[in-house]
Amino acid sequence: MSAKLKVAILGTGFMGRTHAQCWARVPEAKIAAFLETPERAKEAAPLALRYGAKIVTNYEDILKDKEINIIDICLPTFLHKDFAIKAMEAGKHVLCEKPIALTLKDAKEMIDTARKTGVKFMVAMVVRFFPEYKATKELVDQGALGEPRIARAYRIGTFPVWGVKGWFGEQKLSGGVIVDLAIHDLDYLRWLFNDEVDRVYALSPERKVVKDITAQDHAIILLKFKKGTIAYCMASWAYPPSKKFTTYFEVVGTEGILIVDNLSTAPLKVWTKEGETFLQPVPKDGYQLEIEHFAECVLKDKEPLVKPEDAYKALEIALAAVKSTYTGKPVSLPLPVEEVIL
Repeated sequence: MSAKLKVAILGTGFMGRTHAQCWARVPEAKIAAFLETPERAKEAAPLALRYGAKIVTNYEDILKDKEINIIDICLPTFLHKDFAIKAMEAGKHVLCEKPIALTLKDAKEMIDTARKTGVKFMVAMVVRFFPEYKATKELVDQGALGEPRIARAYRIGTFPVWGVKGWFGEQKLSGGVIVDLAIHDLDYLRWLFNDEVDRVYALSPERKVVKDITAQDHAIILLKFKKGTIAYCMASWAYPPSKKFTTYFEVVGTEGILIVDNLSTAPLKVWTKEGETFLQPVPKDGYQLEIEHFAECVLKDKEPLVKPEDAYKALEIALAAVKSTYTGKPVSLPLPVEEVIL
């Protein structure tokens, strides 16, 4: 049976390979092509061979291919806008790695193009899809913890050295640890509480742990939501390679407390007046569930869980946090669309 979804993955780095593994498990999908630069095409050839796909070095060839109906963008952030807009204008559905862009103006242009062309457009805010985080959302929505009051989120690891030409290390190219990494939790918190952030205050040390980079490598962020909930986020690229990538999330409500810990054998723990509940790991991870969800949205004409406007809001919060680290002052939202912060 011929696959209904023909996918072109842009980029064969860490995320491109991660997405490829997931697409290969979607029965209705077939990876048709990988886009790479001429310099990296030979290195990427075994990956394409593994999935029965071809390596393409000219993006126009992918855009002109009428069989390809999904483009999965796993390129450096500073390339997202141009590649996404060209794909949408060619009538392709677009899944784009986070963050959506580096400026609100670029993000808005991408969203406007998606609306104009009518294609599906989702930014890969993968944390929403991890089972323990999804279960947390369901519990909070059900009122299992009462009314949320305080949340804490940690996302810490080593510096991502896999970026081509060290682009992660350039603040203007990656947005640093806040825009690239903390944005996961900023998006999740907004979704979890179904509320908008009113004010942001953040700090990032001037003396970096990672040498020879301009990007911020560690940050702490305080968020005040309009309904009064307060959240604390810490994100870091400053840990040694020997430290396993760590995520931790905690929410305290009027009736209980919940903890998500990726290093625990029971990643989700809930304590209420009735006692404690543990959730064990499940077979599929967030990346697989995210890819399957987007495939379903295209096949069944559904609205993605992560709307383009959600990606815009997450970027806005992240940029406000970066601005706060620059000014040393709290920053109120919304930000002007035209404001350039990085």
